Amino acid sequence: MTNPLSDLQLVSLQWNHNRGLGTNQAGTDQTLQFGPRFKVDVSENWNAITRVKVNGVKVQNVNGINNAGMGPTQIETFFTQKSDKTGVWGAGPFIQAPAGESGDFGSRQWGGGIRAVFVTKPKPWTFGILTYQSWNMGGSAGAGTLRSPSTGTTNVFSAWPFMAFVTENAWVYSLDSESSYNYDARRTFNPINAGIGKVVRIGEVPVEFSVGARYIASGYPATLQYPGTPRGWGARAQLTFVLSE
Repeated sequence: MTNPLSDLQLVSLQWNHNRGLGTNQAGTDQTLQFGPRFKVDVSENWNAITRVKVNGVKVQNVNGINNAGMGPTQIETFFTQKSDKTGVWGAGPFIQAPAGESGDFGSRQWGGGIRAVFVTKPKPWTFGILTYQSWNMGGSAGAGTLRSPSTGTTNVFSAWPFMAFVTENAWVYSLDSESSYNYDARRTFNPINAGIGKVVRIGEVPVEFSVGARYIASGYPATLQYPGTPRGWGARAQLTFVLSE
């Protein structure tokens, strides 16, 4: 379950809580992400692993805004060889659909590009890095206003190194960094996540429960038109159901 290229078909629910938004850094946001992942046998030697990430967002006291709505939706596909080797890789297309016209919940631009991942699995460890390059495919810059250029854009390069350790009794300890660089803002966003989880069976279904803390090491500044990126400490919880093994 720690391998993004595994054959497991699953559904996850991930909750994130962030602080430090807005010009006075008094705002918060909460995101609930619904993330199904499924595998398609492309050929005798290749799989296609597709994941959809649908985000619902609630913002509070962010430059006077209290609102809830849908955030950007991401769809990614990795084409990967069927292999029992310790090291595996995959690559494929990535697309992001905008978060509506308000811009309160993320970029109003469409984004598209390439996503790739490399994973090595020297049990009981999993190490890897996820990367993607996204380009603007249309839509307004900023967060709800054209007076806020070069912030809410999809011209982004991202690299997410990750590691996990799994014990014999199915406890999972993880650490990752969802680092990204926005070419228009010329700024980096660096959340660091640490978590602990447990895999159990509910009937015949394997389920992972996990909780953790996150810390924003650096981000984009806020303006009156743009909430900026979160600052300081936050929290994360996730529930993952394996649909087929």
